Amino acid sequence: MSPTNKSLLTVLLACVLLTYLLVINLADSQSYSSDTPTSANIAATQISNQLTMDIENLSEGLAQLSNSSVWQTEVESDWTMQLSSQSGIYKAAGLDQLGIHSTGSNKLYFGQQGKTPALHGLKTLIERLYETNKPMRVIHLFEDVPSVVFLRPIKTVENETIGSFIGVKQLDQTLLKKFHNLTHFPTALLRNERQHALSIDTKVDLSEYKLIDMDWPKGIKSNVWKISLLVKKEGVVTNTLIFSLLGILITATALFIVWQQITKIQSSMRQLKLSLNLELPVAEQTKRLTNIQNTCSDIDLMDTAKAIRDRVEQLSQKKKAMAIEVRKLQESQNALQKSKADIELQRDSAVAAPRLKSEFLSRMGDEVTTPMKSVVSMLKLLSEYPFESEPKQLLNIAKRSTRTLVNNLNNIMDFSKLDADMLKLKKSEFSVRELVSELSSELSHFANEKELSLQSSTAPEMPELVYADEYRIKQILRNLLGNALRFTKNGEVTLYADLSAKGGHKLLRFTVADTGIGIAPAAQNGLFDSLEQTTKLSNSSFAGRLRLIVSRKLAVLMGGEIGVRSELGQGSQFWFTVALTDE
Repeated sequence: MSPTNKSLLTVLLACVLLTYLLVINLADSQSYSSDTPTSANIAATQISNQLTMDIENLSEGLAQLSNSSVWQTEVESDWTMQLSSQSGIYKAAGLDQLGIHSTGSNKLYFGQQGKTPALHGLKTLIERLYETNKPMRVIHLFEDVPSVVFLRPIKTVENETIGSFIGVKQLDQTLLKKFHNLTHFPTALLRNERQHALSIDTKVDLSEYKLIDMDWPKGIKSNVWKISLLVKKEGVVTNTLIFSLLGILITATALFIVWQQITKIQSSMRQLKLSLNLELPVAEQTKRLTNIQNTCSDIDLMDTAKAIRDRVEQLSQKKKAMAIEVRKLQESQNALQKSKADIELQRDSAVAAPRLKSEFLSRMGDEVTTPMKSVVSMLKLLSEYPFESEPKQLLNIAKRSTRTLVNNLNNIMDFSKLDADMLKLKKSEFSVRELVSELSSELSHFANEKELSLQSSTAPEMPELVYADEYRIKQILRNLLGNALRFTKNGEVTLYADLSAKGGHKLLRFTVADTGIGIAPAAQNGLFDSLEQTTKLSNSSFAGRLRLIVSRKLAVLMGGEIGVRSELGQGSQFWFTVALTDE
């Protein structure tokens, strides 16, 4: 066994022996009450408080019982039945006996048996109670057992005493054992300084103990009876001193042995440290450690030198392997940096491409829409000339087609600008009522051509002027009204403007309702988000979807939102909101 292991084993044995001695000493101390008088005084106060609390609780219970109207309404022959029902409760609370005395029959009842004529040895106490007419609690021999006796009068409403309650809590060995378990001190009941009862079954000589008296609870006085804790005067302290000295001696011996072993280990470690030089090459370091291992007589030092040598060799091999890995990592890092630069260049090109396309479409939009607007204006002027019905009809078709083409081009341009984040709002003051009226007049001829009713209205609480982008609001309404007129075969299309609020902000809300074919619930998902659809789209339905997507982007840009409520065959109701702000 190595010196280190011997030292550890010695210390372990010493600790085990000391622990055993302390446990034996503690057990002996508890058996012979080796605690100091100070501890006993504290324990005496503790059991005095416990007894006081028990007596106060019992007094309160008897007070409540004596105030019950049962004793005034029941005849005396039924008192025993009522008393039996209460006895079990009070015995559970710590009362050994519960009785009742009647002034009319001069009988004392415990349970269902009357105790007469001697009144069970309580005659004097009962007479004193009726003289003072006040509750009493005294130490008294009850059936040859010292007890705390409670007496409380029972009175009628007219304050006439008709009897009294008697409670008995015996001061017997059972109670003393309870105090013994609570304080770990033997407890004795003394009568005129002589032992009457003891918490332990063996007899003791009181002269060998110091008596620590317990104070009686408030309201109880007795010069005859005492409850005392027993504290042994001699013997235990001497044993404790012997055990302590023996433990100190064993501990000192163990520490001396450990100190010798540690000194020897430190000497070996100094020898090993002098033999080591971390600045030497690995081969020289390994050679020195081998020499120590071959020449040293200390087993622990030999094992330590061998372990260090093996570790140095392992670290040397790992260092070589790490150098190879570092070189590979550097090469990989250079390759990754080159790949990163290429990817960043491709990313920048890919990011710039949509923006360049959007800028191109945005700039080309004016080049396309300007001549188209001129064509629309010329067709509008031509429609004012008196042509025959057939040329007039062809002219109206051309005018309607060019207007649709201009709207589609505007939506395409705005879609590109919104995608490139190039579209800016132009807010101004305008009248919502005038806007709704103008749009209704503008689109009424389209409704008339399809024999549809186009209705518009504004909420009464709508202010005269609001501050928002009038042009973009008109664009959204033209898109929604255009789709409603396009997909409604008969019935009506309505436009309604009112105010709403969300999160404490005022919102301008527009609702476009129609009596068209409606939209299936599955088709409503993604209606404002994507141009893709599982079924093949016609040009008109594609343009209608584009109008909805552009309308949603414009509504969000103006601080609002857009939505739809629709059922197949029941028509549709599109709505959008715009945030209202001050100038």
